[in-house]
Amino acid sequence: MQNFFSGLPGVLLIVVLSVVASYIAISLIEHQVHQNLMHKRRLPKWAYRVWPYIMEIYEGHAVRHHGIWYRDFDFEPHPDGRHDNIDIRLVETAWLFLAFAPIMLLFFAVSPIAGVVWIIMGIAHDRLWNILHNQMHMPEAVFFADWGLYRWLARHHFMHHQATNKNYNIVFPFADFVLGTVSKPRFRDLREMMRLGYLKPKSSRAKARLEAIRTKVEYSRRPLVEATV
Repeated sequence: MQNFFSGLPGVLLIVVLSVVASYIAISLIEHQVHQNLMHKRRLPKWAYRVWPYIMEIYEGHAVRHHGIWYRDFDFEPHPDGRHDNIDIRLVETAWLFLAFAPIMLLFFAVSPIAGVVWIIMGIAHDRLWNILHNQMHMPEAVFFADWGLYRWLARHHFMHHQATNKNYNIVFPFADFVLGTVSKPRFRDLREMMRLGYLKPKSSRAKARLEAIRTKVEYSRRPLVEATV
């Protein structure tokens, strides 16, 4: 048994278990940070005075990203709002690792391999957040745009913009389902997700109507785009 855990099969088992454990932990962190720092002011008032950056996190996301910019999920004409609070910056990744260092130390206590996996998963999460969040709000012709997994994640995040007290996960959607914060789409939400390409029309007639709607929306946005050039 000892040889099993010290050999290649044991290493692979540790890696797999560490990936699963990291996914669950990071999903819970993503959920709680998004809910309690980016949408609510749960910390004592003195904390916001001592470290104004925490207030900037809240204002950048809850006030500007959700309240001012991106009234349309996939379109923001104002150049100041287009990239505001879309990315997790490298300095913020460092702060997150520092804030949750006890979890990292716990992984390293289990195994150095588990600790390294935790670091890789944390960095991967933040970089994926940037890639996916940018694509959701500023869509381009990227290779993964039509993948079922991406469209599912995009639907999940779209619903967060319809109900900001739900669907806090963007990259690792586990905690929302465990903690009961999944929003149920209405008919108009489903219709808009179809326009966005996150759902596929089932008939040629529906597809033709969808293309007409997309053309109309694109035409209505053109003056706004030209005004900001």
